[in-house]
Amino acid sequence: MIVDLMAESWEDISQMNAEKLVVFLGIAPIEEHGRHLPIGVDIYETNHWIHKAAERLDSALPDYCFAILPTIPLGFADMGQFPGNIHVSRRLIFDVVYETTSAIARWDVHNIIIISAHADPLHAIAVEQACEKTNKEHGDICLAPMGAIFNLGPEDTSAAEPSELPAMQRNFPDDFHAGWIETSCMLSILPQYVKSDYMKRPNIVLQGREMTDGQKVAAAIAGEGHIGFPKLATASLGAELNNDMAEKIKTAVCCFVKREDFARYMKHPLHDILSSVPL
Repeated sequence: MIVDLMAESWEDISQMNAEKLVVFLGIAPIEEHGRHLPIGVDIYETNHWIHKAAERLDSALPDYCFAILPTIPLGFADMGQFPGNIHVSRRLIFDVVYETTSAIARWDVHNIIIISAHADPLHAIAVEQACEKTNKEHGDICLAPMGAIFNLGPEDTSAAEPSELPAMQRNFPDDFHAGWIETSCMLSILPQYVKSDYMKRPNIVLQGREMTDGQKVAAAIAGEGHIGFPKLATASLGAELNNDMAEKIKTAVCCFVKREDFARYMKHPLHDILSSVPL
């Protein structure tokens, strides 16, 4: 069963089987995504992935209830001074996620899943650190799998063959922000919000290490706001990407709910390095 928790009363929630209740919570920023995409991209994607994963989970684990809370519109989104961009501190992300998951834990919920379509490592790791604190206090009840999921390789795609996706991921990997990946996802989810001139947007290429140089990033995206290859986007690629993400989230949640091989989804690959950076 899938429920919208906002539509339930406290009495309804109290009567749910806490051991079989899985609560989904999204957290993603309001953030500029170039000239061609809306500032709500990460929130739209987060909501879509949660609902699609919940549908798959409802089939895979029919004895469970998958309850969805609204996505929190906050994120570590340091993309400069573009109008519409709302960047908040990692400390705020940590505090909001910790206090929210701690409150949910007091309902005696055993499974809290935090999802974000925002792939910034510092955002993902702040969320993971909050979950770590909640788990230290309440046992392993909280999972934030996106840092691990975003870093699975092209070979880990769940897309059915034949598929364009693995080749695109190999050939155009440095598609960091509002490029072919996010533009494709939005063409599949909400095409009416994608401006038709996305195919005219220039390729803006930065290598992975260059992304740590704030001045270089700011110079590269000036006047545009994206990093990658938006003109390569298609709705069919977006459908594959969204289905792939829903399947990966479903797999991670199944592992966590069953408490089987879930440790691989607990941390971003850079967690142990970047968690030492002060919040």
